[in-house]
Amino acid sequence: MSVCQHMDESLTLFAAGALDPQEEARVRAHLDTCADCRHEVTALQDTLGLAAQPALSPREQTVLEALPQTTVSRWRRDQVQRAAHLRTTGLLMAAAAVLLLLLGPVVSPRRPAPSTPHASTETTFSTEEDVLAMEQWALADPLSDALDLTDVDLEDAQEATGSWDVEADDFLSSTPYGESL
Repeated sequence: MSVCQHMDESLTLFAAGALDPQEEARVRAHLDTCADCRHEVTALQDTLGLAAQPALSPREQTVLEALPQTTVSRWRRDQVQRAAHLRTTGLLMAAAAVLLLLLGPVVSPRRPAPSTPHASTETTFSTEEDVLAMEQWALADPLSDALDLTDVDLEDAQEATGSWDVEADDFLSSTPYGESL
């Protein structure tokens, strides 16, 4: 028995009842002419029949038919409960806000306003030297001192960094911790 290879997948789907009408008509036409494929479809239907689920009981059929209506009614009930909960919560929050607005001034003690004179925002300088120093400070570039190396003597700079020059041998030949004490 040799099944037509171009029909192998279609035969399995035909036995399972999973073909669209146009493809099913094409497979039926082939089965009328091919005994091997007809025998294969019969064997596949027998095999698939073993794995099929039993027919639904009348109670299961009733529950299945009522399922969409039951689901929709349960969803609507949940939506109504949520809306009522939100309305109740909003109403309670609004009542609390009104209560705070009405009782807030009564409950909180009133504090007298501080009686300090209003200070002027302008600073007065006592001498012209202070004014001149302030103007120089305002015009100064904050990075100019850090980047200006013309005032530094290179010999002083080398002496200052000379103490940091350390050879690798100084580290390698140092005595272990604890022995130098």
